Amino acid sequence: MQLLEMAGSVKVLERLEVIRKLNAKREWINDRLYGLTTREDLLIVAYERLKSQPGNMTPGSDDETLDGFSMRTIKELSEQLRTEKYQPRPVRTTYIPKANGKKRKLGIPSPKDKVVQEVVRMILEAVYDSPHGSYFCESSHGFRRARSCHTALQEVQRKWSGVTWLVEGDISQCFDDIDHEALIRILRKKIKDERFITLIKKFLKAGYLDIDRVLKNSLAGTPQGGIISPILSNVYLHELDEYMEQLREEYERGEQRKPNPEYRSIVRRRIRLAKEGKAGTKE
Repeated sequence: MQLLEMAGSVKVLERLEVIRKLNAKREWINDRLYGLTTREDLLIVAYERLKSQPGNMTPGSDDETLDGFSMRTIKELSEQLRTEKYQPRPVRTTYIPKANGKKRKLGIPSPKDKVVQEVVRMILEAVYDSPHGSYFCESSHGFRRARSCHTALQEVQRKWSGVTWLVEGDISQCFDDIDHEALIRILRKKIKDERFITLIKKFLKAGYLDIDRVLKNSLAGTPQGGIISPILSNVYLHELDEYMEQLREEYERGEQRKPNPEYRSIVRRRIRLAKEGKAGTKE
């Protein structure tokens, strides 16, 4: 039985690799993704990836933890997904301190929802961030495998030596302000599988329990702490990356920067003074 499960896991991971290779073409449109979420072997892979990660034994809104999982739980999840009866639970809200003394809201999904979200995350990563050719811009470094603040700094050091100006910005409460309808429209550019899109909608609309365990609706945003939140935010913010790249192309013209007339005048004057033997003078 264990050998059969291992063989199934290899097969489903091979299917993900096929998706990665197909999405090396940025224009590739994906369909029939939802069937992967119902696969018991992929649910097992997702559970194995999560079970030993720090913080994943924290109970969700149902007060259960991942250590209560069993093969029976996997089969039940698979059946609920196959019949499209699966419904995520509201996330449990807690607050964690930030370096500036403020607190960040954190949503903790239930264990079952964590596993399903991990499956969805793996599929989205295969679609949008293929190692064979990512859909995201090369300048995007947040929440991506083998990328971080350090790789962003390395890019600045390597490529930005001639930069004379830049645009700096900060998106306040980014995860909390993501427009659900806009996000779904963006997802549909690459994904033509409404069952898979509907599953993502369910997570977006699941709501949350506040600190007093009162149910609140999710009108916008993706829960900070949700496993799929980082990659969904990258999909959303990719539109901003492309817009800024378009602006850069509009403002950058020619192969060389236009010389500063005042600077050129000073250079010519300096050369003339040097020829006149006045290189050591105050002028």
